[in-house]
Amino acid sequence: MCGIAGVKVFNSSNPEPIIQTLVNSQIHRGPDGMGIWTDLTGSLALGHNRLSILDTTDASKQPMTYMDQRYWIVFNGEIYNFIEIRKDLIKKGYIFHTQSDTEVILAAYSEWGDKMLPLFNGMWAIAIYDVQEKSLFLSRDRFGVKPLFYYKSSEGFLFASEVQAIHKVLGNQHPLNEAVIKEIANGKFRTYGTELCYLKNVFSVPAGCNLKLSGEVVTQNQWYKLSKVKVPKSFKLQAQVLKELINDSCLLRLRSDVPVGTCLSGGLDSGSIAGTISKPNSEDERFNHYAHRSFCASFPGSTIDEFEKAKVMASHAGSKLTVTQVQSTDIDDIQKAMKQCDGPMHALAFFPIWKLFQNIKKEGITVTLDGQGPDEMLGGYYNLEPALQAAYQMKKPKWFFDVYRTYSLLGESPYFSSRKTSELILQNFYKRKRENVILSISAGYRSFKHFLLKVLEWLRLYRFELIENTVNTHSFPLDRKNNGPIFSNVFDEDLYQQFFFSPLPTILQQYDRCSMAHGVECRMPFMDYRIVEFIFSLPSISKLGKGYTKRILREAVKGTIPESIRLDKNKIGFNAPIVEWFRDPLKEFMLEIMNTIEFENSIYFNGNEIRNNYLSFLSSDNPEWSVAWKFWPPVHLTWWLKFKLIET
Repeated sequence: MCGIAGVKVFNSSNPEPIIQTLVNSQIHRGPDGMGIWTDLTGSLALGHNRLSILDTTDASKQPMTYMDQRYWIVFNGEIYNFIEIRKDLIKKGYIFHTQSDTEVILAAYSEWGDKMLPLFNGMWAIAIYDVQEKSLFLSRDRFGVKPLFYYKSSEGFLFASEVQAIHKVLGNQHPLNEAVIKEIANGKFRTYGTELCYLKNVFSVPAGCNLKLSGEVVTQNQWYKLSKVKVPKSFKLQAQVLKELINDSCLLRLRSDVPVGTCLSGGLDSGSIAGTISKPNSEDERFNHYAHRSFCASFPGSTIDEFEKAKVMASHAGSKLTVTQVQSTDIDDIQKAMKQCDGPMHALAFFPIWKLFQNIKKEGITVTLDGQGPDEMLGGYYNLEPALQAAYQMKKPKWFFDVYRTYSLLGESPYFSSRKTSELILQNFYKRKRENVILSISAGYRSFKHFLLKVLEWLRLYRFELIENTVNTHSFPLDRKNNGPIFSNVFDEDLYQQFFFSPLPTILQQYDRCSMAHGVECRMPFMDYRIVEFIFSLPSISKLGKGYTKRILREAVKGTIPESIRLDKNKIGFNAPIVEWFRDPLKEFMLEIMNTIEFENSIYFNGNEIRNNYLSFLSSDNPEWSVAWKFWPPVHLTWWLKFKLIET
C-alpha cells in the first residue's frame, strides 16, 4: 500500500522537478521510504512513496525493475494471492529475488501482459513502463478500491494516487470542474463513481480499466465486467458457499509481514470479519501477524454510538478492543483532516474515520480488515422503493409485503423513523400505481379472502395524509455507461448501481484517504471479486426477506458472531453525530464559515438560504438529520477554496 506517481514529457523539459513535487505531496501515503527512477532518455520518471507491508526489506523498494531492466513498476495495493501465482511462474522458469507481490506482478506482466489481471485477487493501482516499447501501462482493480488519477496536455502526461498531488503541479490557476464542485456542494457524491474529479481535465482511471500511453496517444479499455456465476438453488447451500468464500477471503487478506487488526463498528459486516478471523489456525502462515486487536470509534452520549455492541463483538472474538472517542471540539484536528481529504468532502463522516486510523497507527497496527461492501450488495441501506418496484414487477405479493415490513423495522431514533418513512414510500407508491397494483398482486394469492385481508391491512396505512416529495428516491449517477449484466428486476439493478457507481465509490475514497493519511492499509474482505460475483448472482429474496436485510450474510455467519448482532435489525450507518455537533460544539466554526463573503456570494450554492436554514436548525425543537447533512458540504467547500488552495 503506497502512493504512486509518474511523469512523461512530450518536449525537452525535465520531468524530475515534477515527479519530486508529486511524491512530496504524497509522503503520508508512504512513510517508510521514497523512490524515483528516470529513464535514460530523460523524458519519463516514476515515483513511489512506500508503506512496507510485504517483504519490508530494501530488496522490495520501488520503483522496481525486472527482466534485465526492461520493465519498471510503481504499485499501490496488494495482490493477496501472489504466493499461488508465484508458484505457477516458478514452474515456467521465472526466478524471484524478493518475497513481495510487486516482483510477482512484473514477472506476470512479462509472461501474460494485461491478461494477468483476471488472475489477481486484490486491490491495486499499477503503472508499468516498458523501456523496449517505450510505453506506459496503467491499471486499476476491478472495483476501484485503490485510486489512480491522470492529466494529459500537449506538454506531457501525469498520474498520481491523489488529485491534490496533481493540483500542486498544475497550480492554483488551473480551472476547477464546476459541475463536480456543484455536486459536492449540494451533498451529492455521484461523481466519485465516474471518471470526473474536482479539477478540469484531470480524470480518474475507471474501476476495472487500463490505460496505455504510447508516444503521445492514450488508449483506454475496460478489462473487467461483472460476471454472474452458478449458485445453489437451496438458501442454506447458498449460505454455506458464502461462508466458505468469506473465510478464504479473510485468510488471504491476513497475509502480511506487519501487524494486522480489525475495525469494529458494532454491526453485522465488521462483526462478521472479526468473528471469522477470531480462531487462527496455527499451521497457516497467513495468521502469523494477526494481532487480535479491534478498534472502534465512539461518540459518547450520541444516539449513533455503537461502542457497547462493539464491546460485545470483541469479547466474543477474543480480541482486545481499543476505543477512539471522537469529539468535535478540536477544530485544529478537523482542519488537519480536511487538508488530507484530497478535495472537499460531501459529508463530515470522514472525520471519525480519520481519527480512528490515527489511533490505529499510534497503537502499532499497519493493516486493518474492514467491512465495506455488504450494504450495497445486499440491500443494507434504505432500499424500500426499488424493492417494492421489483416485487410488483415480478408479481410476488408475499415478497412485496415482506419487503415493506422488513424496511419498516430498521429502527427509530429522534432523527429518523423507518416506520413513518416506509409508510410514506408505500403511500406514494400506491398513488402512482393505484388499481394496477391491486390487480397485479391479487393474482398471486391462493384465495380471494386471503387477498382481501392483505388489502385491508395495506389500506389501513392510508389513514395518513399523502405527502409529496418528502422521500428522496434513489437517483442513479450520470455520465457513466452501464456495461454490467442484465438484471431481472429494478432492486438488483439498484444494488448494482450502489456498488459500482454510488455510494460505494465515495466510501472507498473516504477510507483510502483517511487510512493512508496515517500510513495504514485498509483491506476489505467483502470486496473479494469471488464474493461480489456470487452475491450478484443470487436471487433477490436471498438478499432481502423474512424480515431481514442482508439475509444471506446473516445465515452465513450463524455461529460466528453473537445472535444479538446477527439478528439486529437496527441500521446505524457509520457517520458523525452531526445533529449534536452542529448545534453545539461546531456551531461557532460553522457560523464563522457561513458568515464569510465567499460563502454568501458562492456560485456553487445559495449561501444566504443555507445560513438561514442553519439558524432555523439551531433553534428547532425537533432537529432532523435529513436537514443537518445539507450544511457540511458547502462549509467544507468554502473552507477548502479559501484556505487549502493557497497552499497548493
